[in-house]
Amino acid sequence: MFQWVLAAILIICGTSVFTACKDDDNTAVDDGLAEKVLGKWIHTDTDGEAVTTDMKSVYTFEKNGDALKGYYSMSMTESGVWAYNQETDVTLSGNNVTLTSHLADGVTSVVELTNVSVSGNDLRFTAKTTLSKDGQVTATYGPRQEHFTRAEADYTEAVVGLWEITFTSDNPEYESSEPYRELYRSDGTCSFYDLIDGQWVEEETNYCEYFADGPLFCFRWQKPGQEGRRENWEIVSCGNGEMVSKALHRRADGSTYTITAHLTKVE
Repeated sequence: MFQWVLAAILIICGTSVFTACKDDDNTAVDDGLAEKVLGKWIHTDTDGEAVTTDMKSVYTFEKNGDALKGYYSMSMTESGVWAYNQETDVTLSGNNVTLTSHLADGVTSVVELTNVSVSGNDLRFTAKTTLSKDGQVTATYGPRQEHFTRAEADYTEAVVGLWEITFTSDNPEYESSEPYRELYRSDGTCSFYDLIDGQWVEEETNYCEYFADGPLFCFRWQKPGQEGRRENWEIVSCGNGEMVSKALHRRADGSTYTITAHLTKVE
């Protein structure tokens, strides 16, 4: 179990969320940082390189009395992480922010953000991550420069319902004009439907669930006799019975392509 948690935190802290560099003593202290970081933020790039959708995460900072409280959501295939509104403690000191998460099997993750800055809708920082188990340090990770952008829209409620879907892509392999349907329920479960001989037939699954946090839209499911699968999308728009979501993927040679899902609500 601990190895699973360690792998999860490696993804959370090493590539997807907050990851690290040294303090700059000349950085001016931002007295308004506690107010500026409030809200929902989605990962945009690491070290100047766009983050693929399957590696994205969303962080939310809220006021809890005079203190800050943090939550994060992400779905990572390689590590098995499935986190929706995972709670993390937040403390501020000048331009430094510390995030502390208490995980399974006595594991604690402490992520020290340094030189945190908020400019308009941009959140930038470097960080150092320390993992410990039962009070003993097991590993440290970093550094990397991270960039998050403010997520103005939250589609948690808007996605609920039955939708008919087609796909387009700048990679012809992923284009599909065949209609497909997905039902998203308010309890976080979902169902998939194929059109067979003019009838919509629900696909058999052992489990099928999703979450929407800000624009991040994540699924995981398993069909009988098969390994579990996942998809991550970023919602571009949702309203008036129409939804558009996109997923950025990177090939082995470093080039990227985008898949776009076009959804129409079925009344």
